[in-house]
Amino acid sequence: MESRLEARHVVAGARWASRRRFTLLLLSLPIPPLFTASIVFGSYAISPLEALAALVGTGEADATIIVQSIRLPRALAAMLGGACLGVSGAILQALFRNPLADPYILGVSAGSTLFIALAMLTGATLGLWSPTNPFSLYTAAFAGALLVVILMVVLSGIVRLTSTILIAGLMVSYLAYALTSIVQVFVDIERLRAFTYWVMGSFSGARWSILSPGLPILAVFLASTIVLHKPLNALLLGEEYAKSMGMSLRRVRMLIVAAAALPISVVTTIAGAVGFLGLSAPYIARQLTQTSNHQTIIPASALIGAALAMAADLLSRLAIRPIEIPVTAVTALFGAPLVIYLLLTGRGAHL
Repeated sequence: MESRLEARHVVAGARWASRRRFTLLLLSLPIPPLFTASIVFGSYAISPLEALAALVGTGEADATIIVQSIRLPRALAAMLGGACLGVSGAILQALFRNPLADPYILGVSAGSTLFIALAMLTGATLGLWSPTNPFSLYTAAFAGALLVVILMVVLSGIVRLTSTILIAGLMVSYLAYALTSIVQVFVDIERLRAFTYWVMGSFSGARWSILSPGLPILAVFLASTIVLHKPLNALLLGEEYAKSMGMSLRRVRMLIVAAAALPISVVTTIAGAVGFLGLSAPYIARQLTQTSNHQTIIPASALIGAALAMAADLLSRLAIRPIEIPVTAVTALFGAPLVIYLLLTGRGAHL
């Protein structure tokens, strides 16, 4: 009898693993064509063959410069950035057991916004770079994000209730945005216009000089988050259950908050405030896979987040070209209705 039960478990496990691989394969199918489209389409028309020649360095000079220096880093930033935002959202939603727990709830984006406001609008760069130097702006954004990450990690190690961490993140966001608004009052309209565009989010500023340190961090993050699926699954069943499994809640919370916040700081440094991806990707992943097992949800959220980010980036540059609209303006078109739907249906309370 026991051997039959074991055999059934083995068969069921094999079927689940096969279904999981098939689902992830289907979710990965849009990635190559979207990445190719990101290289090909833009204000300067480049055919797929010209783009391929430009990638290997045998194309025309203009096409090579555009592809290698502008479109390739932008496509990589959108793909990896969207994937990391999706995974960060899945991690935080499991931590708070709430599908409305967007990565930016920690206040990381608000911290980046405040520091880039100080650099761009007041020239507060400690004399290291000029205020108009892109590296200066991205460094300031990273410093602000890192400061909030450290603050939230410390708070997660002190307090026990996840709701308290959530409220603390909201208060940090309100404080940072309030200080940012005060800074904006004292600057001229030209600098304010450039700052406002950055705040709304765009992958158009992604360049190799900025991506070189950031992309490896994002890639390592994506590769390492799969080990979090067991503690996330335990937390999803409640803190008491997690304790019964021998988990140290304080350590797990610190690890999860740090794991979620680090890539957000990098993405914010590269592209500014890109919203709703961390909310939408995990929700879509759960609906498509019909599971809450994070062994599936994490990679599914990464694939969906990458596809959504690249699609939004394409729409932002092609919708009314040659004028580009902010990426968050595109992501809000599906993210905001999703939030309203979750609130109206009562599904925004718990996973």
